[in-house]
Amino acid sequence: MNAKFFIGVSFIMTLTMVGCKSVEEPALTIGEWQVKEFVYDHDTIPLPERSATIQFTDTNTIFGAAGCNRYFGNYDVGDDTISISPLGRTMMFCPDMPFEDKFVKALEETRIYSIKDSILILADKNKNFIIKMKLKGDNPLIGVDLDSHDCNSAAGYTWSNLKGDCIRIFEDGIRMNSVTDKNSTTSAFIIFSADSAQVELFLPDDGRRPLLDRRKLSSGGYSWNEEDDDTYNVREKDGRWIIEQRGIELYRSEK
Repeated sequence: MNAKFFIGVSFIMTLTMVGCKSVEEPALTIGEWQVKEFVYDHDTIPLPERSATIQFTDTNTIFGAAGCNRYFGNYDVGDDTISISPLGRTMMFCPDMPFEDKFVKALEETRIYSIKDSILILADKNKNFIIKMKLKGDNPLIGVDLDSHDCNSAAGYTWSNLKGDCIRIFEDGIRMNSVTDKNSTTSAFIIFSADSAQVELFLPDDGRRPLLDRRKLSSGGYSWNEEDDDTYNVREKDGRWIIEQRGIELYRSEK
């Protein structure tokens, strides 16, 4: 009798445990997450016309769309914590830049995350902002976005004529900020050849990517330009790299 009672109780407990088992939530890296709600400083920020997304990879890199530009970086996670490195961005200008600036800043300040009911929630430690995201599409896995040079633009790679290879300019280049527009949210980048004989310019809204040759200055030092004085000129000044044209300083690197 005691044996039968024990078996019966065990069977009931097994059924109870199976019935109470929760549905397993999707992993952080399962696919592309799309922003559905963004609250910043207690204000709900209108979403951009083009979807803002984020893709976490199993190699601790992230990339996505900020509504206009694409961004790229790295991340680390704990049990319910997450930190995202300063993000690089492409250099287009769009009407949705106010959203993009807040969104990218929020991602860089993200400290906690959770996934509940298949909704990914990102926030800082004080919950001054909250980003709610859901998996995009029926099939969340996304393909590789290759450009004409077979560079994976979705992962932040672009073709460099100087290197003859796909590079990530925010990793391989020197970032330079606008001097003429203090409110600009896009940066220029310069890439030097291995022997510094040439420099390649990556300028916002300019797809030409000019290559400039090194020339020795009579006053000492070097500058990089072309024969035509109307082209861009790159040189070092007071410990910073600058890009100028017709004697006007356009971009400047940090010290």
